[in-house]
Amino acid sequence: MSGSAATSATRRARRALERAAAAVAEADAAVGDRRPRLADVDLAVTHDDLDAPGTLEVTTRAAAQHDTATAVLRAQRRFNECTETAVLGEELVVEVHAAGYQRVLLLETVARSRHRELEVLAARGDLLLVPGRRITGNDLTRMSPSAVVELVPGHPRAPRLAVWGTAGTAGPRLEVLAAAAGAAWRALVASAEAARADRESTGASLLLSGALRLAGLGSWAWDPATGVVTLDDRLREMLGMSAADPDPDLETWRLRIHPDDRGPFTGVEDPAAHAGTSAPYPFRIASADGTERTFLGMSVPLATTSSSVVQGLVLDVSAGEKSTGELVRLAQCDSLTGLANRAVLDVRLAEALDAASPGNAVALVLLDLDRFKLVNDTLGHQIGDALLRQVAVRLEDAAPPGATLARLGGDEFVVMVPGVGRVEAAAIMARDMIRRLRAPMLLPGLPEPFVCTSSAGIAVGHEGTADDLFRSADMALYRAKDGGRDRVAVYDTAMREEAQARHVAEHRVRRALRTDGLRVVWQPIVDLRSDQLVAAEALVRLDDPVEGILEPKHFVDTAEDTGLIVDVDTWVLGEVLRQLREWRRDGVGLQVSFNVSGKTLEHPAFAHRLAHSVESTGAAGSSLLAEVTERTLIDLSTSTRASLGELRSIGARVGLDDFGTGYSSLSYLDRFPLSFLKIDMSFVRPLGSSDRAEAVVEALISLAHAHGMVVTAEGVETELQARVLREMGCDRAQGWLFGRPVAAGLLPLGSRP
Repeated sequence: MSGSAATSATRRARRALERAAAAVAEADAAVGDRRPRLADVDLAVTHDDLDAPGTLEVTTRAAAQHDTATAVLRAQRRFNECTETAVLGEELVVEVHAAGYQRVLLLETVARSRHRELEVLAARGDLLLVPGRRITGNDLTRMSPSAVVELVPGHPRAPRLAVWGTAGTAGPRLEVLAAAAGAAWRALVASAEAARADRESTGASLLLSGALRLAGLGSWAWDPATGVVTLDDRLREMLGMSAADPDPDLETWRLRIHPDDRGPFTGVEDPAAHAGTSAPYPFRIASADGTERTFLGMSVPLATTSSSVVQGLVLDVSAGEKSTGELVRLAQCDSLTGLANRAVLDVRLAEALDAASPGNAVALVLLDLDRFKLVNDTLGHQIGDALLRQVAVRLEDAAPPGATLARLGGDEFVVMVPGVGRVEAAAIMARDMIRRLRAPMLLPGLPEPFVCTSSAGIAVGHEGTADDLFRSADMALYRAKDGGRDRVAVYDTAMREEAQARHVAEHRVRRALRTDGLRVVWQPIVDLRSDQLVAAEALVRLDDPVEGILEPKHFVDTAEDTGLIVDVDTWVLGEVLRQLREWRRDGVGLQVSFNVSGKTLEHPAFAHRLAHSVESTGAAGSSLLAEVTERTLIDLSTSTRASLGELRSIGARVGLDDFGTGYSSLSYLDRFPLSFLKIDMSFVRPLGSSDRAEAVVEALISLAHAHGMVVTAEGVETELQARVLREMGCDRAQGWLFGRPVAAGLLPLGSRP
């Protein structure tokens, strides 16, 4: 807010205050016994009526009201004439004290601690509490004031009045004086803030102007609403223009630019449309005397303005063609590889999409090196940088004519190819790039050739935005990585549906965690020798308000990808411990099996929380059967090993879930001492009808027993399968033959289901 605007606002506030004070005085005269207004009395009473009954009383009352209104207006004028809040405070306490109150304090909150601290701004009738003294809110309460009134109700910084005693009958009301002073206080504060903002704005403008001049930069601004290109003094000086020369319109400004350089510059509207910064562009422009100068420019929209003004900066690089070329190269190229940077890619991609058609589409290839982080971590960043430079050279050799090759950062590269007729052509090009990168390359400092694999995602389109094409290519790259790396994936609508499904699943999990929408069901596990129920597996379900109860296959993978699985596992573990406590109270000694994700075991706080939860609930750690996957043991990190060790330290048993579906190597069985093993249902189902399946299962049981592990068979559905497993020496089984997952209260405790 400028100083003039603040002064105008102050005048308006004061005029409104005068009208409000008059209305208050009028309302004061109309309440109670409906006393007549002063104007009515003056018109009705004459000298001849002075002896009439009641006339003297009415006249006296009207005179008192007139005195009250006069006092309010006088105080209001004095308040409005104050130029500082301190002076206003003194005037206010003088008026309040004159109204008949024996003791008056004007207080301001200076600290909002448990015992709020107040500072005395002005005082009358108190010899101890002088301006500058501080008291607490409790002190004020103990002093028992007759009334405490806020100057601006609800405003945290506005002062408040504390008074003792009562006002005289002819004096103005306390609330009226406080309201009048509050309006004046608001006006003074607004004026001070406006002045401060004006000073800060002026200072910032001077600093910016000085910085631009020190950097040798000129600036311009184009407003689509007016069509005028406003030039600052520095740019006018660079172009040889005088201060009297009018600002040009956009077309006149463009005509001064060399015809060969108008292409990039005429994209000045693009940043406003796309709300992004343009790439730095060199252009030649005619100065006022006709000589040609070379500028390096950049434009950016001021998105906060309603008219989408575009502002630009220019640097005069006319001193030498060599330095000009170097500046342009630095502004447009990746410093490590020499490829185009993201800013240049964005401009060219937008231009290519504008010119695209169904038979003349744009292909975008996102390429990412496989396990590049491992290269930096093991071989060092110098080797990593050398690898990136080699990759850039090979991609330049493989890219077709007219393509734009850019590096986004790290090991991410992009190839943008306009004029593509078929998706297959883009796929062939990308596979050729992957093949070339796979060939061994010599890197300085390495004694042997290095082999680098990569993955690529392709999207082809002729409409939509650059962001849409990037998202599609990124989904395809995700598919290529997820499919095993060293491959190419082409975007299709199924990927968008999968991405949407992952988004929906993530939303469901977050909502379930927030609204208590997760459920636990329990599937019986029996001892095959006695057919007795010895354990139950805790299985999580998601209670969706639209879809109903959902099984883990609908949300667990998404929870793993997003890291929400840590919260899900923590919640399930809490339910397991709660149920164990209930069973223990009822004398039921049942073990509980539950799944724990590798990401949960990686979490640094999991082991501590687990031990604390077991101790606080009083559950027996020996009743816990923690199931982990083969992937967890393959990627056994230090933190995972520590969490598994914590599980064992509290007495829990750790076992391997879905054995046989993961990796062929069995060496991980010796990496951590496991207590049990669960054979996947895909091996159990053929039992009784396949000799080969029986041989495999029998070998798995023997292997587990050799490692001292208890074996549980999953997915047992028939008596034949159960009998074969008993004959093989399998210890436990679970499946529909023994019971489906049910609520804890429906488990047949103590017997076979």
